[in-house]
Amino acid sequence: MTIKKLNQLEAGLYQDAARKGMTLSQMLNEMARKGDIDESLVRPDARNSAGEPVDAFKQLLAQAGIRAKGEFAQTGDAFVSDPSNRLLFPEYVAREYRDAERDAVNVLQTTDLVSTRVGIDGTAYRTGVVASGQEKDLEFGRVAELGEMPVYTITLADKAVNALKYGGVLRMSYEAVRRTRLPILSRYIAKMSRAQARRKVKQALNVALNGDGNNNPAPASAAAAGATFTLQDIIALQMDGLVQGVQFGVITADTADLAALLTLDIFTSAGATAAGADFRDTGAWPNLLGMRPRLAMADSVLQGSRKLLAIDQANGLEEFYENGSEIVESEKLITSQFENIAISEVLGYAKPDTQAFRTKAHA
Repeated sequence: MTIKKLNQLEAGLYQDAARKGMTLSQMLNEMARKGDIDESLVRPDARNSAGEPVDAFKQLLAQAGIRAKGEFAQTGDAFVSDPSNRLLFPEYVAREYRDAERDAVNVLQTTDLVSTRVGIDGTAYRTGVVASGQEKDLEFGRVAELGEMPVYTITLADKAVNALKYGGVLRMSYEAVRRTRLPILSRYIAKMSRAQARRKVKQALNVALNGDGNNNPAPASAAAAGATFTLQDIIALQMDGLVQGVQFGVITADTADLAALLTLDIFTSAGATAAGADFRDTGAWPNLLGMRPRLAMADSVLQGSRKLLAIDQANGLEEFYENGSEIVESEKLITSQFENIAISEVLGYAKPDTQAFRTKAHA
């Protein structure tokens, strides 16, 4: 059946999307592409005034007359007072949550540590592990007739890694939701999102540094001789990765050690590079030998460790999540007259390639 009116949208769409491993926004886009949503509601080729594609959910908000941004943004009443619009509210919350998780600047994020996301059924996951020390063995060369080809060995990890539940509840009175302007409500959701993002980053960073329980901590380069890191130390760390066939694209440390990197002469001296000059003028952190500096949080495993951690993002962690576990739920509790916006997800981190992370300490 083709959806031609907003009141034809049903709550079961959330369950359908979860079963397919999709968000509601993704499924609405797919439905529009297939013609399951009438073009009077959603046009698959719609673009805004800047020529950018407008996804199905944003078009449905417009059809519902909901203004979520800007000076004339409405209050939460635009969602909760109309049964048709109310169905869109959980996905609005989910989108605000996901967007806030991605907007940190210069701070380490899960995307700096994770290369792949995998949906699983259940909460335990066993990744494939690359046998170490094989890079040299895999170099192509001439193979004699009847000779053996080099073999790249991948085995399942000895120990399964368990997923953890992350989430929280934003509790507001029903009247507060109705009267709060949507940009302010978005701010509250963003605070929740950033708090949960910090928890996830700290967990992923711990796995990157110490391993996932399969005897795979990050290998360590020879310690620096001095009390602070020099450019030569960074070059040595980078070369240790290249020897193992990895390319480091991110470098992270705690506040003290990252600050020391950003005050190296190549950025701060009178003859500094153009990137260094921009840094002085704008505060934009420059790449260091092609690696993006990212600040590890104050209470992470790197705090006070006197270590740098270099990261090859292309071969980073696997983030696995329980299919259907991302729940954004909005329900009125009749007895207490509160509106609970509950957000949770069940996920964990596995480390298939030990060499993708490398540390270097100093005295």
